[in-house]
Amino acid sequence: MAISVQSQPGALAPTVVESKAASVPLPNPIHPQFLPLLDQDFVDYYNRHFASKPATHTIDISDIRKSGSKYSSPWERDFSGEPFVRDFQIPSSDGHLFRVRCYYPDATKYGPGPYPIYVNFHGGGFAFGGLKSDAELCMLVRNNVGLLVVDVEYRLTPENLYGKGHEDGWAAVRWVHEHGHEINGDPTSISVGGISAGGAIGAVVQQLARDAGITLKLAFLAVPTVESHRHLTDPSQSPYKSFSTNALAPSLNWARLDYFRKLSLPQTKEGEQALAALPEFYSSPIKGNLKGLCHTFVATAEFDPLCDEGEAYAQRLVEAGVKVTVRRYTGVPHPFMHMTPIQKAALYAEDFCSALRAAHR
Repeated sequence: MAISVQSQPGALAPTVVESKAASVPLPNPIHPQFLPLLDQDFVDYYNRHFASKPATHTIDISDIRKSGSKYSSPWERDFSGEPFVRDFQIPSSDGHLFRVRCYYPDATKYGPGPYPIYVNFHGGGFAFGGLKSDAELCMLVRNNVGLLVVDVEYRLTPENLYGKGHEDGWAAVRWVHEHGHEINGDPTSISVGGISAGGAIGAVVQQLARDAGITLKLAFLAVPTVESHRHLTDPSQSPYKSFSTNALAPSLNWARLDYFRKLSLPQTKEGEQALAALPEFYSSPIKGNLKGLCHTFVATAEFDPLCDEGEAYAQRLVEAGVKVTVRRYTGVPHPFMHMTPIQKAALYAEDFCSALRAAHR
């Protein structure tokens, strides 16, 4: 059975932006081939926030670590001081302590709890991101769905071996399952998800939860990477056409993917051995055992190199007998859902909240 990809209605008429001559070329413009294809409100947002700044994949990772705020995304927020937001430290399987940030619903609107739980994994190519990355989306779910949102600050490459972030993500799900009542959560009603690399971790955790007998309500995987790119040195080597057709797309393109690919490579013999010992589905969830997984929502973006692999993953889930919803958002690239002023981000937010609301009712 083939999946039916639902494209979002209401696409804006493509418009070419008229650019004024500048004495200095913009460091990070949208490639001309995409200008007539992208939604105009995305183009305006991108030009306002990104075109005049160097892309972070052109910056050495050590500089980004030293000056994080200089390279932060416009959607990053710190809600740590807000009412009903609490941080906890929890242990990973190797004893490493990491933070989770819990966003509690308003009891006057959603009652005293215990609340259903959504565990969130941020994106960033496994190398960028933290508790500020998805804060707006966490607040959205808290305020509009009434879930206890647990946002995970997992370990990043290259300081940590690839796979450590997945271990932290899985530890967070085990923690809410085993200790949910202690944080006023309902451990019988858990969903997981994330954007980009966070979607990949969500797909891995989904398989680990099934194997451990933990029933999940939903996995919401947005623009996920679901197959290893570690062996690729050119987009044409990918089996997915969108790698080549969107190799020059804004926001995520081949150059950025290659940057993250290199950061995930182990630097020592010990690291190579540890990476080789990981189950294949840690880097390629699409190659794992997909039978018996929970309902999965896969969101893809038309002008994203990862579009085709996300939809191929959805097809594999269907073939494995999993209940799947797959939706392609047209006229936008990866990761449009953070760009809240644009129309497709609003449509995504509606879908995200509706899916979680239905899963936990």
